[in-house]
This record gives sequence, C-alpha cells and structure tokens, in this order.
Amino acid sequence: MPEHLPGSALAAAQLAVEGVDTVFAIPGVHNVHLCDALLDQPGIDVFTGRHEQGLGFMANGYTRASGRIAVPLVISGPGVTNVLTALADAYVDSVPMVLIAAGCDTRYLGKGAFHELRDQTQSLASVTKWNGRADQASEVPDLIRTAFEQARAGRPGPTAVEIPMDTQTDLGAADIRPSNQPPRFGADAPSVEDAATRLAAARTPVIYAGQGAVISGAGDELVALAERLDAPCVTTALAKGVMPETHQLSLGFGLRREPVRRTLTEADVVLVVGSSLDEAATDGWRLQLPDDTIQIDIAAEVIGLTNPVAVGLHGDAKIVLQQLLDRLGPELGPKGARRELLEGLRAEERAELRDDSGWQYMQAIQSTLADDGIVTNDAATANSWALKYLTRTMPRTLNITSNLGALGFALPAAVGAKVAFPDRQVLAIVGDGGFLFNDHALSTAVQHQLGVVTIVFNDNCYSSIKSQQQALFGRTVATDLVNPDFALLAAAYGARGAIARTPDELLAALEMAWEQPGPTVIEVPLP
Repeated sequence: MPEHLPGSALAAAQLAVEGVDTVFAIPGVHNVHLCDALLDQPGIDVFTGRHEQGLGFMANGYTRASGRIAVPLVISGPGVTNVLTALADAYVDSVPMVLIAAGCDTRYLGKGAFHELRDQTQSLASVTKWNGRADQASEVPDLIRTAFEQARAGRPGPTAVEIPMDTQTDLGAADIRPSNQPPRFGADAPSVEDAATRLAAARTPVIYAGQGAVISGAGDELVALAERLDAPCVTTALAKGVMPETHQLSLGFGLRREPVRRTLTEADVVLVVGSSLDEAATDGWRLQLPDDTIQIDIAAEVIGLTNPVAVGLHGDAKIVLQQLLDRLGPELGPKGARRELLEGLRAEERAELRDDSGWQYMQAIQSTLADDGIVTNDAATANSWALKYLTRTMPRTLNITSNLGALGFALPAAVGAKVAFPDRQVLAIVGDGGFLFNDHALSTAVQHQLGVVTIVFNDNCYSSIKSQQQALFGRTVATDLVNPDFALLAAAYGARGAIARTPDELLAALEMAWEQPGPTVIEVPLP
C-alpha cells in the first residue's frame, strides 16, 4: 500500500529501502524536516560536518572505499554551491553518489527567497549525470529511486534530487520500494572473436586497467587474463591495486616510470580495460598506443573517443574479460620470459630510488600499512610519491581525486572511508596547501572518534605549482605559504598531533598512531 506521509518522511523511508546506512548532513533552515525524518529510520546513521565541500568529499570517499552509496544532505543556496566541487570530482572520476538538496519554497521561487540561487537546478545539472526536483510530496520516492538507478547505470556518477521546503512538509502518497540494479552485459560475439584473435597472436601484449575494472569487480579475471597472455598489467591511478602489485606481471601505476614506459613502447597489442583514456590516464595526452589497441568499456561513447582502437568491446569489464578467457582457451604457449624481464626492470628501478626521500617516506608508510588499509590522496607533490611507490594489493585501497585534481579531498575522503570501514586502517596523505582546504573534517573525526591518521607533508608552499612557475618564468608568485603549527592545530581540534622529521621518525609516529583511538595528524617538514 502507498505510504501517506510528509515529503521528508517519504524521502527518509526511500533512502532506507535503498540500503543507505550513512548520511552526511549539515542541518539548516531549509532541510530541518529532512534531517529530523532521518531519526525515524534506525538503520541510518547521521554524521555532521562544518562545510558542504568536506561533507561531499566524505560521501565521495565512503563510496570510493566501499562501493556503497552514502548520501550528502545539504541546504539550498550556499549548501549546494559548496558541495559542487565534490560532485564534480565524482562526475569525472565515475563515483556513484546521490545528493539530497533542499530547495526554497516553490511559491517564492524567483522572488528573492532566502538561500535562493538564480537556477539551482541548472547548477546541479552542470556536475551530475541526472537531477530532478520534487514539486509534490508524492514524487519524492520515485525521484530518489531514479537517482539511484542513474547513479549506478552505465558509467557511474553523481545524481541529485531537490526537495523544496513546501514539498518536505506537504503530505503525499507513494510506494516505497528499492530501485532496480543496472543490468550487466557482455560484448557482441564478433567483437570478442576479433579481440581474442589479436591477443592470441600478440608477441608483446600489455593490459592497461582503469576504474571500470574496479567498479565491475574484475580483479580475478584481470589476473587470469594477464597470466594467460603472459602480459604485463599497468593501471591508472584510479585502478591502483585492482591487480595485486606484488604479482610478477604487475607494473602498477606510473606512465613516467621507466619500466612502464619501456613496456608500453614495446607493446604490439594493448588491451585497455575500463579507462576512457582521458588526460590523467594518458600523461597529458602523451601516451602513444599501438594500432592494435582493444578497448573495453561499459560506456559506448568513450570507446575510441580519445585514441583510435582496432576493436571496441562494449560491456561490463568483468563479463567481457571472462568472454575473452573462454575464447582464448587454457593455454597460449610457454610462460615466464616476460616475468623475468619485468623483475629486472623493477630491480633497476628500486636500486635507483634508494636515495630518493619520497621513496624512503613511502617505505616507512608501507611497513606499517595493512593490505586492506585505505589511503586517500590529494593533488599534491607528496601524493605522487604514494601513487608511484606505495604497493597496493587490493582495489579501492588508494583513492585519489584524479581527473578534477581538487585540493582538499584527502582528509574528508579518509573520514568517509573510516565511516565505511571503522575497523580498517585509513590514512590521508596531503600537502600543507591541500590540508587547510578542509582541515575542519578533523572535527567530524574527533566528534565520532574516527581513528583517521593524516600525514601533512609541509614545505610551506604550493610546491608543484611553484616548481612549474620557476621552470617556465624563472620566478614565482602567490605560491609561498605561512602555515600554522599542524601538530598544535590538531590538538586544538581535540586530535593528537606529532612531528616526524625523518622516515624513521615517521615510522615510529605511525606505529603509535595506529594503536590510539581517535584521529592523529603527523606533520612531516620538508626542506
């Protein structure tokens, strides 16, 4: 039977039936009814924050780490404009999210209502796959269902539902039922046959895996195909760990690393799995792929979009990889030669890195980090060290704002990941510039006693941009920073603060931090 309830209660009930267990909310004048209705859903926990950008990144980090959808709930006007960056990041990195945004009373739209934007709906449309507004209470559950379906369908991404103030309090009757899961499908048989024939004949095949392999859960099939082909596997930043980086055929992330460059240069066939080959995935469009490039993607529109392909395989990565395995059969000839070559390349690289301070700091982190520990990264110089030098053996254990490159992601995303997995290690790696974008997320971690550990690599500047300015112009502008004492700042929030001046000191500080309840901030001063 349809539920006859206020729109706010219908929204809360629909979120509960969708399986939502976490909402990140900042209560305000326009969403107080929505926030209150969540109290009647015992399966939903509500976490508060201090700024909607951080709130959105918390939900973003929760989903990246778990694959489950957490919901940010914001007020109209400034709540929406503040959360746009987190939604934009989710849009370009294919992270499914569902935003619930309050709206002004529909009777006063366009008349200068408090917290009114010129066109809130269009603002949300610019950073979402789909968005809708409920002008009647009875529309709320169906719109939320559609938002969940659209967030997960095809290439995943964020969606938004606006619920105006009058819709929240008006009564309506509607069915409360869960949304449909998107269908999973494989590629057409002729394309699979063509791709398998090319792969079987390849002398030096390489697999390049992206976020789509993670989303589809294709790790086992990826490993099996790499072993069948004796093919090295390289990943994008978003797919780090989808093939264990301890595997003999894994080259991990880093198009600028010599082993990766050399292997891709020598490839006669490259199989791209779940990457749109955008700017971040092609090292600023510099990646040169062979004529025999095969691309698998759930979104047909990205196949061949930025790089010509010999064969396009439109379908779910996990299913398509299994189709290729079935077609290739159990044996393709002798194995081992390429694995020995790759180990030689890796050994050369390790020998060259031993005096590199970034590598040394990452080794200190690595020695204390569990296989299922989750690392979140900002867009900063120190974070390039994590991507290149940290070894991850599981997907969703290193999460970065890749294509948007938004500073301020790491700490709130780590908070969201810790909410999703309270018993796992969660580490945020951030530069001094990015940390202060959303340091207020520490207050959420303190309030809910979330044991997030944050390492702030501090060189008192926006270092990557400063070095670029120096290289281009021989001078710098607006990149030097005056920073607080980060350990004292952490203490002011009620967290623990520490300073580590060497890799050994960082190792000791991390070992202590993992044993403590609540959040810790470790500052690492850099020259």
